[in-house]
Amino acid sequence: MNKPFSNLIYKKKDRNFPPSKNKLKNEENVKSKPLIIFGFIISLTSIFLLLFTINNKFG
Repeated sequence: MNKPFSNLIYKKKDRNFPPSKNKLKNEENVKSKPLIIFGFIISLTSIFLLLFTINNKFG
């Protein structure tokens, strides 16, 4: 029977991957950082606009 979370428990098996897979993970991490920053800026902007609108309507 295959355990679904066995890769989280046994970390030693993951260390045997060739370095090219680690390089792919690093490239994905580099691509995701700008997306996280962009999403954070969009979220803050939308919260600010929501508070600004509520303040103008009811304040």
